[in-house]
Amino acid sequence: MLRLSAPALTLALTLALTLALAGCALKPALTASTAFPVLAPATLGAAHSARQLLHAAFGEHDLAFQCVIDARPDAFTVVGLDALGQRWFSLHHDGRTLDTRLGPQAPQQLDPARVLADLQLALWPLAALQQALTGGAWQVSEPAPATRRLRRDGRLVAEVHYAGADPWQGQLWLSNFETGYTLSVESRPVQ
Repeated sequence: MLRLSAPALTLALTLALTLALAGCALKPALTASTAFPVLAPATLGAAHSARQLLHAAFGEHDLAFQCVIDARPDAFTVVGLDALGQRWFSLHHDGRTLDTRLGPQAPQQLDPARVLADLQLALWPLAALQQALTGGAWQVSEPAPATRRLRRDGRLVAEVHYAGADPWQGQLWLSNFETGYTLSVESRPVQ
């Protein structure tokens, strides 16, 4: 069994999170005209809380980490924890402002808007997404049961597959074809 020192483990986890969370370290920032819009928390339509275990893959790199999500009509909060349970980042969106806090070990180039956009693509109601994207370059659809697709200018960018009817409970898989990462997400309600 391979054992890593604490600094080496921290470096490995940081690299893996950098690669896994939306490929943000490897892709230039999106311009306002091409960025997927961040929806207001009220568009979710209900309050939800979940603890998620995520398995991310980017190329040959894998990483498991946790997120805790608290979604209410007035605010959406996500806390990302590394494998050791230390806070790497938190996101708070009140519908007007996206406030991001990065821990000392988090990659500084992490793009919170992309992380939030992935969560919203996977968890938000289809009608809310479609309404927000009307008239722009982005289109979202559910061409088959338990499948959601995101396109930009007709080109497939991302796809989400669901194991059950409620994305806030159970398993889902997200593939981003544009930046080449996949997420496997196991969600459980927070009690």
